[in-house]
Amino acid sequence: MKEYINEIGAIIAVAMLSDGEAGEAEKQLMKELEEDSEIPGLAASIGQAVSMASLLNDDQLSEMLYQNAEKIPDEHKPRVFEAAIATTLADGVISEDEISNILTLAEALDIPMEKAVARMLFEVQEMEGELVVDVEDDLEDFIVVGGKTRYTSMDAFTRMMEENKYPANVIATMQDVYDWANTRFGDKIVINFTPRFLTVATKTPISRTRTCLFVRLRNDQVRFEYNGNLLEMKDSSGFSDSMKNAIVEFFNTISSVKI
Repeated sequence: MKEYINEIGAIIAVAMLSDGEAGEAEKQLMKELEEDSEIPGLAASIGQAVSMASLLNDDQLSEMLYQNAEKIPDEHKPRVFEAAIATTLADGVISEDEISNILTLAEALDIPMEKAVARMLFEVQEMEGELVVDVEDDLEDFIVVGGKTRYTSMDAFTRMMEENKYPANVIATMQDVYDWANTRFGDKIVINFTPRFLTVATKTPISRTRTCLFVRLRNDQVRFEYNGNLLEMKDSSGFSDSMKNAIVEFFNTISSVKI
């Protein structure tokens, strides 16, 4: 695996930063991972990747993860995933964000979700009495479906944005879209929330396409995606009547129940 030292270092760095920082426990683990893997220089590679990754935003970190994960041969991916879990648990605490990050790591490394969850539970069991599971306050806010975090309400989604320090204009735009969609479509839609975007989907699709609108978080702005259109804006002043009409029109083409 030593020929993939940089890719492994980058993946471990993403795991290390899942709680926002690389603490002393994680730094000590770098040395242990190098010894266990018998890859000289791995600790230094991880350290360099952490320094670089700490300057990236969430979208850039995600891109870094997937680009490096796809370069790892399939036969090595389970070991890299195990190392990533060990890194995440190194500080003795596992939180909502860390659980979500582990599942994202599994997806990037093509680890089947049931195997990923089983491995995570095994590692948690191994640390019984030493691991603090810090999720009690978060359980009512989200569920995990297919390895993806889904927030259960607009209030939970807003709290996530506030905790991740999205600017007020972005949070307000998301709220405006949510309010408009509920008013315009009523009980004919399902609105889903993830750590990256809000989606509006028909409950009665006529084909496999069911989502009429994606609104993605993009640091200091949002990106609207609907029917092949991509529009980025700082606030909802750009969410024009013509856009709304186009979204409604697209909804009517994919839904058996029209408005």
